[in-house]
Amino acid sequence: MIRYIKSSLQWKLILMISSIVILIIATIGSFSYYKSSRAIQSDAQRFSNQILKQATLNLTRYINDNERFFQSLAVSDDFQVWTRLTPKDIYGNYLSLKNMENHYIDPYISYHPEALSIIMYNRNGNETIYRNSSTLDPVLDTQFTLPASGMIDQLLDHGKTQTIVKVREDYKSNYGRRIKLPVLTYFQKQFYNNQTAYLAVDISLEPTQQILNEIELGKNGQALIVNSAGLVISAPDLNLINTKLDQATLDQMGTIPSGYVYDGNKKQLIVYQSIQRTDWRVIVFVPYNELAKRIIEIRNWTIAMTLLSLCIAIILVYLVAHSVTKRLKLLRRTIKMGKLGHFDIRSDVKGTDEVAELSEAYNLLLDRIDSSIHLLAESKIVQQQAILSALQSQINSHFLYNALESINAMANLAGHQQIRKSTLALSNMLRYTSNYKESLVTLEDEVAHISDYIQIMDNLYRDEMEFHFDIDSEVAQAQCLKATIQPFVENCIKHGFEVTGNRMTIRISAYRWEKDYIRVEIEDNGSGINPEQLHEINDALNRESTEQEFLQLTRIGMLNVQYRLKTYYPHHQKSGISVERVSADGGTKVSVIFPYRVKERNTL
Repeated sequence: MIRYIKSSLQWKLILMISSIVILIIATIGSFSYYKSSRAIQSDAQRFSNQILKQATLNLTRYINDNERFFQSLAVSDDFQVWTRLTPKDIYGNYLSLKNMENHYIDPYISYHPEALSIIMYNRNGNETIYRNSSTLDPVLDTQFTLPASGMIDQLLDHGKTQTIVKVREDYKSNYGRRIKLPVLTYFQKQFYNNQTAYLAVDISLEPTQQILNEIELGKNGQALIVNSAGLVISAPDLNLINTKLDQATLDQMGTIPSGYVYDGNKKQLIVYQSIQRTDWRVIVFVPYNELAKRIIEIRNWTIAMTLLSLCIAIILVYLVAHSVTKRLKLLRRTIKMGKLGHFDIRSDVKGTDEVAELSEAYNLLLDRIDSSIHLLAESKIVQQQAILSALQSQINSHFLYNALESINAMANLAGHQQIRKSTLALSNMLRYTSNYKESLVTLEDEVAHISDYIQIMDNLYRDEMEFHFDIDSEVAQAQCLKATIQPFVENCIKHGFEVTGNRMTIRISAYRWEKDYIRVEIEDNGSGINPEQLHEINDALNRESTEQEFLQLTRIGMLNVQYRLKTYYPHHQKSGISVERVSADGGTKVSVIFPYRVKERNTL
């Protein structure tokens, strides 16, 4: 049995994963049972405190937003301008209020629709009240005035922002009836340019009541917000607002910002948490028996779910392990066939997971191996044919060398110098092109090869053609593939002069291009190439050619040069040939581009 498990990946996975699952579930179950039975009070405190922290965090963000808005509005330039206005300045009051709405009030109201009204009053008797139009219910009474409300008399003259919590009756419903509404008011006395002004912002306490209602710690739990004096600031029950907690409870909590205490007399757990940057605390009263009962239920459910999960997990582990290993076995069988040389057999593993990706990658590897084998075979054939062709041309070249030397000797004896020069130039060209052992030459050698060709053409056409060379000295010793430029000079004569018979000028230039390349340009002043033919030529140049297509190129022409450049410089995308018209009147320019590399010459 042990030997079978060791040799089977499926049973290894089942045994390993099952052991891990059993260990994890057993550890969690034992730890949960131990903690729930030994430390119910500690668990209840941590559970309550966690919920309370989230509630205080929401309250802190809510209060901070309100205070930031109040302070931003109080120190704004728009409010300072308003403090100097009088009730008669109707346009100035309207403009100041609009500026404050655009810059401060509207952005704040869009995120805090619970803001009810903003009241501004200065000693000039000017009073402006902004009512939140997005909330039709409740709305501040139109008869309300700050001096008549008595709020100014309640304000402490210390220049700081004061918060007032009160169940107000000066708000009306959308039916026009007065309603009782818990309101938090930010109130401050301002001094600007010897002017006294008052700013008050009324905010509904309903959002805080909603946050308190969301604190669920037992069916009979209760949450309150209390200030440092013990007064209730907010509570789900409006009758508790502005009432004071009993002194015994306050003494138990003391001055500690957060924590929990157990009230043995009332059999309840008191959890409290301070709200940052305020003297307020959120206090939650939770009946202890109710909370303990729920924890015991959780413990029992945990044990039951642990056992059920263990059974389900073992079944799922078996199914998953079988699914994975089944496909791995199929892939393993395909790999074994590949080891025996059967590269035509592909793995048929379905799915989208890692095993399927591995199977797809192996099939792709087999495809590439198969393709590489065919490419290697084709390359070997091309190589052998190229060598045989080069050897054959070398054999033919010996005969041609001897024949050209005989013609050269007879021309010399007869005093025919033009024939002698043409024979020498032709001999040099034949020797240059038939040396198959050296495929790379210098650009200077290639230019010399072109000069020999020009010598023959000059004797043939006399003064009908004019050649100009502009070779940068920096690129003279750069590497160049043999016979890559002369074919284009020949094309200029063949498709230009021999067709039209007009005198022709051919310019050959070479220079560094884009730092890492050499650009050779062959330009003539012939009749040019028509657009349709030019388009066909460029399409042929941009089309990829295979080795078999290369074998069909019987002449050293444009496609032959393009194929050799792309083959020899596969990692340089800019290498190649481009053809273009010089102008609308005619002329053709061929550009040959290849990497800049200096050829090192052997010295004796």
